[in-house]
Amino acid sequence: MAKPVILLIDDEKAYAEVIKEALTPMGIEAHIACNAMEAMLVMQQTTPDLILLDVMMPEVDGLTLLRWLRENSRGKRMPIHIVSAKARPEDREAALQAGADGFLAKPFTMQDLKKTLAEYLPILSSNQEQPNSQ
Repeated sequence: MAKPVILLIDDEKAYAEVIKEALTPMGIEAHIACNAMEAMLVMQQTTPDLILLDVMMPEVDGLTLLRWLRENSRGKRMPIHIVSAKARPEDREAALQAGADGFLAKPFTMQDLKKTLAEYLPILSSNQEQPNSQ
């Protein structure tokens, strides 16, 4: 089975790098894009199994990018999960209205991230019950 691929779209590159480093031991291939243009370039070269998308970004915010992806044929069915520090109920509702499949508030724990990933990546949900081998 091929490695699951996640696209992390977040203008805070250091934050995205930390998440990428945490995903690697789980057998997940993670790509980072710091803005909408980089995200489009990554998506020309790979088809992610899941996108983790920040809302607050310069130039094109995450909800605008989300709406565009949902209108684009490649993004219509792709799971897109918002990851944002803006986590008031109205922010969550705006994300869902824009087409997000889910919402994860920053900061989050690794357990929160794993639970979210397991919803979209079957390889992780089957490994959830196994003890950590580290």
